[in-house]
Amino acid sequence: MRHFTRLVCTIAFGIAGFAALAPAQAQDAALSAEAKEAERQARLQLASDGLDKLYKLQPDSRAAVEKAVGYAVFEVNSIYAILFVGQKGKGVLFDNATKKPTFMLSSRVGTGPGVGKQKVYQVFVFKSRSAMDQFMLAGGAGADVGASVSTGTDGMTRSFNPSIDIYQIPESGMAVQASWGGTVYTVDEQIK
Repeated sequence: MRHFTRLVCTIAFGIAGFAALAPAQAQDAALSAEAKEAERQARLQLASDGLDKLYKLQPDSRAAVEKAVGYAVFEVNSIYAILFVGQKGKGVLFDNATKKPTFMLSSRVGTGPGVGKQKVYQVFVFKSRSAMDQFMLAGGAGADVGASVSTGTDGMTRSFNPSIDIYQIPESGMAVQASWGGTVYTVDEQIK
């Protein structure tokens, strides 16, 4: 019984920590035109910073991003608490044909052994139009199911979709984990 109580407390702590990752601003609160533009600019800077870090770590990735149908850059906060995995992030997707940005949010719930808290950049490189469309699901909600193993080092994570490469660049924190779960990507209705 003691182990069960400890597990329940750990999961509750993990859920509370995941909730703390949510933006301080309520999703249903309307943003002013200035606040929307400021957030758009912050996301564009986030994408630029994420790509700069990726290109420094893996110079060959620049060619992959430039010749791809499109790419997306997210900044993601993750928490791993024993068997609970939670992630929240924000980012922007670019169609290389139109150069049009689509501002997005991400969230993931999963399971698997792990412990830690981590902030990472995730860069998605779409090798086909259908892969990018699937990710976007016509501007609504997209999804990707993935499994990963990480010790907090630089590297590449594989999507189950062979038409998408995912690079993951740690910013801060450390996590040791082997997890699986589903991630949902949605257009950020507040700033689109």
